[in-house]
Amino acid sequence: MPDKQLIDEVELVMQSVITRTRSYLESEFGIGVGETNLGCGAMDSLTLLDMTAIIGMGERFNLLIVVSFQEELITALYQRMTEGFDVQPDEVDMYRESAAGEAVNTILGHCTMDLQHLDSRGILMTPPVVLHQVKTIRSMKNAMFYSQSLNTVFGRMNISLVGPAELFDARLDYAK
Repeated sequence: MPDKQLIDEVELVMQSVITRTRSYLESEFGIGVGETNLGCGAMDSLTLLDMTAIIGMGERFNLLIVVSFQEELITALYQRMTEGFDVQPDEVDMYRESAAGEAVNTILGHCTMDLQHLDSRGILMTPPVVLHQVKTIRSMKNAMFYSQSLNTVFGRMNISLVGPAELFDARLDYAK
């Protein structure tokens, strides 16, 4: 049986990521966000969109937070983040990847304010790893996931929490 308190805390992580993503895109870039598909369950692989940033959240949670962007959305973020910069053609890919990493790092940094009360030692996170044009991530043994898609006028982004099976109930639902 999963640890109810830990499951509630992981649910809080997902709600924080969704809320902070919506707030960040709307306040920083004027991009409205709507929720769409929700999915959860066992995972052989996680299908990714065009560009993906991954951050590990350690200690209490032991989760990977995977944020995957459609091309048009990452282009909109990149353009807004580099407005006024003299970006050379050979630097565009580097800045686009930086935009994905910076967006996810900022969002999860803001999430730590929501989560700081859960672990007195602090919330440990890895720097973002950005994948471009990678279509799937193979799962680790016993991994489960919980995903939420968010829609914008520039395209979709998928937010997935990937963690050990203990965070999910026997029906393969994100345990609540």
